[in-house]
Amino acid sequence: MNSTLCRTLRKMLADGFDQYNGVIEQDVYERLGCSNPARAYWVCNWPILHCLGCNERCTPKSIEGFQIVLPTIKSEKKYDLSPYEMVSRKHLLRADEAAFCLNVKPRTVYKMAEEGKLNRHIELPFRVTAESVREQMEKVEI
Repeated sequence: MNSTLCRTLRKMLADGFDQYNGVIEQDVYERLGCSNPARAYWVCNWPILHCLGCNERCTPKSIEGFQIVLPTIKSEKKYDLSPYEMVSRKHLLRADEAAFCLNVKPRTVYKMAEEGKLNRHIELPFRVTAESVREQMEKVEI
């Protein structure tokens, strides 16, 4: 992959295009006059499709022959650890990490520390002990 193709792909991804993972019928390549369909790399921002597999940079005039792919919702996973893994691996947690573990807002973590429900570290920046967060996680009202 050359640098021009990398720049083109990066710009297209930034503009909302994504890799096309649908099934493409063989007659699409015949209509486009593609000499090597195995090299095809399709990106789409439905219904706009572009092939970046060769220097031709084909853009079909219609979506005929392309499988319609349903859009997927991309979840933004903020932390790689689960709440229980986080409190077991770390000794001190920031307000946003403690909020993630307790499923509350960071402001609530500050309030819980003021109320004495969470043990705060004396020095700045603001952090609470993982042990006190774990204790709050285990409190369940039935």
